Amino acid sequence: MFTVTQIKGFKPKATPYYKWDVDGQRGSGKLGLQVTPKGSKLFVFRYFKAGKAKFIQLGKFPEYSLVEAKKQARIYGVIVKAGDDPKEEIAQEKTLQETAARLEAQKGSLKQLFSSYTSQMKKDGKRTFKAVLSSLEKEVYPHLSENVKAKDVTPHDLIIVLSSMIKRGAETQSNRVRSYLMAAFNYGLKHDNDPANYIDEAKFGLAYNPVAGIPKQKAAERIGEHYLSKTEVKQLLHDLKHEYYRFKMGDNIRNLIQLMFFTGGQRPYELVASRWESIDWEEKTLLITSDISKNKRLHIIPLTESAIIVLKEQKLATDDSDFIFPHRLDPTKHIRPDSLSQAISRYRDNTDIRSFIPRDIRRTCKTLMGELGISKSIRDRLQNHALQDVSSKHYDRYEYMPEKRIALESWERQLNNAAVSNVIALGAK
Repeated sequence: MFTVTQIKGFKPKATPYYKWDVDGQRGSGKLGLQVTPKGSKLFVFRYFKAGKAKFIQLGKFPEYSLVEAKKQARIYGVIVKAGDDPKEEIAQEKTLQETAARLEAQKGSLKQLFSSYTSQMKKDGKRTFKAVLSSLEKEVYPHLSENVKAKDVTPHDLIIVLSSMIKRGAETQSNRVRSYLMAAFNYGLKHDNDPANYIDEAKFGLAYNPVAGIPKQKAAERIGEHYLSKTEVKQLLHDLKHEYYRFKMGDNIRNLIQLMFFTGGQRPYELVASRWESIDWEEKTLLITSDISKNKRLHIIPLTESAIIVLKEQKLATDDSDFIFPHRLDPTKHIRPDSLSQAISRYRDNTDIRSFIPRDIRRTCKTLMGELGISKSIRDRLQNHALQDVSSKHYDRYEYMPEKRIALESWERQLNNAAVSNVIALGAK
């Protein structure tokens, strides 16, 4: 039976030779030690297969200990005793390890997850895919490498990302980024099992969504309540017609804002992305096509006389473009929606009207039309809200055009009601 002292005592000879351990059962192989002429000692395991001796090198003594050698020899001995070949077992294990390593290397990174998720958003017609990707890259990468495996991202990692936003006072944005992360990891969970992704090299290997247990910041999620008063609306419309030069506001923007009001608070993107071909001048309607509609449903808007006047003015200035509101430098594109936000910001900075954002125009129209007695049902249809009741979703295809036109004409009279009274004083804040 081998001992460390005995092994140390084996002397080199002119040719290599073997010493065999007598510990072990017959027919289960033997632990041996090869001694070379230079004095190095190598543990080996010898066994017979079909009458032929086979050797497996275990390791050099003393780096590879006697205890390790005996343990490994017993493992191989069990395999031999069972009638199997340890070398084949080793080859299979190596193949499994290489396959596992290759699969691990193919696991998608955080960057691949964000890119794949937002690419799917684009395929699904989600207009915000660029903004979502930009927010994720801006907020996440300062804290997490883009090359980290998505499956290795922990809740703690993402808490650090979100807490840094909260500390700088961006609680509402932290909730937005949290929702983007939640959606991205949910996408990753389904990605590997989606037949459409079967040929993709990268798999994410996610076992759970690390965002699921991270709560939203409830204090930041207040439903928007701000809307302009009647006096403020009158002041704004007056300024758009007579004072717009003071706010460095181009025709595109001032006509867009007027059209938003005279069409009952349509979504800015749906107006700026519309083309002249969508207007029926005889029927006095504007068609919001399904490819630009937020809920992917066609939406027909009656046009009042005031809306027609705004559009005719716009037509004279942009007749060389297919878009109603073309980009100033490239008429083959429409203006960017953030141009509206920038223009409103400049306007706010030079008036005493309470602070407002583009979304508040939509809310203002909805609220003030309600005060006129226009029903919520018609207001919802005018603003193309996604109606969730079964009847509306599946059966009701009536466009309510007469009702919508009557409502907008009543709203038009309200907007054009006499001259502005009690005009808010102009002047820089």
